[in-house]
Amino acid sequence: MNPRVGRPSYFLRDEPALAATIDEFLFRLGGDLAAQTFDRGVAALVLGGGYGRGEGGVFRNAEMGRPGLYNDLEFYVFVSDRRIAPGLDAWCHRWERQGTTELGIDVEFKRLPADIFQSTTPTMFYFDLLQGHRLVRGADALLANAPGRLRDPAQIPLSEPVRLLFNRGSGLLFARWRLAERPNDVDGFVERNHAKVRLALADAVLAAAGRHDGSCLERQRQIAGGSFETPSGFDRLRQWHEAGVRFKLEPRHRHPGAVALAKENRELTEAWLKTFLWLESRRLGATFETGGEYLRYYSRLFPETSCGRNFFLHVRDRVRRGSALPGWMDYPRAALQRALVAAHSDDDERRAAANLGASVDTWRDTYRCWWGFYN
Repeated sequence: MNPRVGRPSYFLRDEPALAATIDEFLFRLGGDLAAQTFDRGVAALVLGGGYGRGEGGVFRNAEMGRPGLYNDLEFYVFVSDRRIAPGLDAWCHRWERQGTTELGIDVEFKRLPADIFQSTTPTMFYFDLLQGHRLVRGADALLANAPGRLRDPAQIPLSEPVRLLFNRGSGLLFARWRLAERPNDVDGFVERNHAKVRLALADAVLAAAGRHDGSCLERQRQIAGGSFETPSGFDRLRQWHEAGVRFKLEPRHRHPGAVALAKENRELTEAWLKTFLWLESRRLGATFETGGEYLRYYSRLFPETSCGRNFFLHVRDRVRRGSALPGWMDYPRAALQRALVAAHSDDDERRAAANLGASVDTWRDTYRCWWGFYN
């Protein structure tokens, strides 16, 4: 299924004013890229994410009902000549700043080599991008001719839904910290992260069954009526998924209050931990009934990665960033996953800090920093 077929807009429903805003921005963006001397080294510029797939969120002000953009605009620049990197990076940063100011949402650019699809392994990200995107400039054949293995959801490894839950579990943690700092949640940060978790829990289970899809509506259809292996209590995740889809397509901030949000956070954290451990049990061939059992698992969490490559990454971090995470023979995200499970298991911040090699006073900043590198 290609979410763009028969859907010329960036949204499920007709939103002419918002569509015109994005169209105009893409027109100027493509035109400016064409005017750059390094344009010949860019094979393609595409818009991905929800808006690129035709399932972008439409936010309406509670008082006025005016529609607005909500999700990030995610652009991917496929580079055929690496020598243009300095000029291209400066151009991307300029448009990130300009777009964020103009549109009121985050505008992001990621640079990728033009031959990436020939060498990369299947991931949820590449699957989604190939299934639904909008070409801004260049040749769409670059994506159209990508290998079939990247379009097969059965080829996506279990590490991918685990990574999805790692990121959403981190969002839960950040939401908990935000509630402690700013209980009113005026900007909807907590509600947004909670909605992402509601969507991701069932999505991760579906992906683990080899049935991922780039369209949240198609995933909802499969989750509602499909037959595949699920953890206990999946009916609740199914209901949450419906709510997550509604928020994704038509995000609204309810502002239910700090007490209600804290209760939601606890409920979602309990479900997140259960689902995460279920996935990790399958991936690693072990049994994790509790967070403590996961933390007592001393083998590598990423056995599929090379010890030599992992060691190199830690050395690189030590040189470039002044420090490195514990566990030099494992992929660096392993330390973050252990810290996250510890933080979500009875809020054990002392053990979370220990898994990062940090103090209890500094571990939150340490986690945020390293998550930015390995999310």
